[in-house]
Amino acid sequence: MTKRLTYIVICAAILGIVALISSVRHYKKVCGERDFEEIEEEGVINVIVEDNKMSYITIQCDTLVECDSLEGLQVKMVEDFAHRHSLNVKFISERNLDKAMEMLMNNQVDLLAWHLPVYNDMKETVSYTIPVFTSRQKLVQRRRKPGVVDTTMFIVNQLDLAGQHIYVAPGSIFKHRLHYLEKEIGDTIYLHEIPDSNDDMLFRMVSDTVINYFVCDEYVARVLQKDYPNVDISTAISFTQNYSWGVRHSSPDLLDSINSWLEVFLESKAYNKIYRKYTGVK
Repeated sequence: MTKRLTYIVICAAILGIVALISSVRHYKKVCGERDFEEIEEEGVINVIVEDNKMSYITIQCDTLVECDSLEGLQVKMVEDFAHRHSLNVKFISERNLDKAMEMLMNNQVDLLAWHLPVYNDMKETVSYTIPVFTSRQKLVQRRRKPGVVDTTMFIVNQLDLAGQHIYVAPGSIFKHRLHYLEKEIGDTIYLHEIPDSNDDMLFRMVSDTVINYFVCDEYVARVLQKDYPNVDISTAISFTQNYSWGVRHSSPDLLDSINSWLEVFLESKAYNKIYRKYTGVK
């Protein structure tokens, strides 16, 4: 009798676990939540990337045949991850980080392949992958040339930012650093965003004297500086820090899969090749 009762209890427990797993899967489908299992079942990973010359650009052909292709560091990295797992990729480009975060939280995308500095307060919102690379934030301003009149201050250190009007891309996470700097220097820094702009546009606006100062990632700045030789990016406003991608807290398996792939890929010759290509590092 005891053995039979034990057998019944074990069977009931197994059935309960199966029912729980089934209900969790049903809940995920109803709510639209996706982890790596759901991504593999569909065969598609939805990725949002920032729209700039280093991360995501569309190469158009001058022919009647449709042959547009995507280029950029984030694009090529995601494509390698997808290839390793036999997945197709649906890319969505976005200029505003706030909108990109909203799409991630609303299950419209699975992965935020963005230049995300790792901040503790952001960890409450998004799960960071292991660091993709290290970088720092640079101030973009015009060079000073003999014989060329420019009445704006040439900023050489962070104390010079006091009272200045600084532009960032819409929804930029770099606002965090500038708010910290305000406290550190004990003065006001006036922050501005131009709707629907991106790093490329703001870089050009500095060059064309439409705005005077703009903050962006160092490697993005290096890439863009090649097109604007009158722009200076020598002044750093942050220390070197880790940059990562982001997923939802409800996608732990996807996070583990990406991290396992990154640990190998970041040490590979393939990564070294595309990193040098799209960052300009020799």
